[in-house]
Amino acid sequence: MTDEPHDGRSGIERDGFSYLPRFISLTESEQLIADFTSANPIWESRHRSDAHARDGASSRRITRPVYWLGGWQFACLGYYAEPHYREGRCLRAEPFSLVIDKILERLRPLLETHDPHVAEAGPPNTCLINYYGSEIGKGPPVDQARLRMHRDGEPGPVVMFSIGQPGLLEFLEPDSTAPELAVWTRHRSVVVFSGPVFKDRLYHRLVRVRHGEEPQLSSPVPDFRLRRISTSFRYVPEELISEFHELPLKSRAHVRGYVEQLATGSAHFAQQLKTQKPSRPE
Repeated sequence: MTDEPHDGRSGIERDGFSYLPRFISLTESEQLIADFTSANPIWESRHRSDAHARDGASSRRITRPVYWLGGWQFACLGYYAEPHYREGRCLRAEPFSLVIDKILERLRPLLETHDPHVAEAGPPNTCLINYYGSEIGKGPPVDQARLRMHRDGEPGPVVMFSIGQPGLLEFLEPDSTAPELAVWTRHRSVVVFSGPVFKDRLYHRLVRVRHGEEPQLSSPVPDFRLRRISTSFRYVPEELISEFHELPLKSRAHVRGYVEQLATGSAHFAQQLKTQKPSRPE
């Protein structure tokens, strides 16, 4: 490994890791930008000191605004992760757009080489949209263009689209400061990672996002200067994606405020709130 990160201008293929520059066409990127900047991203808080907290951690806001498609995994409930964190973790969200489906379909042969189970289970069906930039309007700008070190616990490959300014993505051991792989993920690029090294052993994080003028991204978040959007596609078994009324009562109480906020800009979530049926047992 060299000290300098890969500049992201050429592709990378390793066992369990693929980096595809310019995989997303210009037309597709313009449609993604239009879709992502017309959404209603929200700030969430992580695990609280309750039954859903894995380690008793107190509430803290996550480091960037987010939006989900397919299924919403609320931070305060703890994300879906095999094998122990499955039930009541994932709320039905809006479906993928046609342009997302088109890109994922082109990726399908590659996804099946990463994990043959994709042929049976299908491609990823949930999508976390991360909005990276700076908070403005209350004193000096506060840069929020980072993602803390973590692993994704859903089965199958993880797929990332990058839109906007290049972001420095690193893969490393949790107790190490030297990444085993670092790459500047550029506009219109795609990352796929899977397997025992990049998904199971190594953690990943986004440590920095560059500044630049092209492409221009209008921010859907108040008092926020947006410069990068990235997606993280994952797979959750369809039978474990719940409607709002199907969540356990405690889970529903934890996320109701978020769903009400989402419902102000989403007919889907407004309908979720209107549907009232008996909840699943606690």
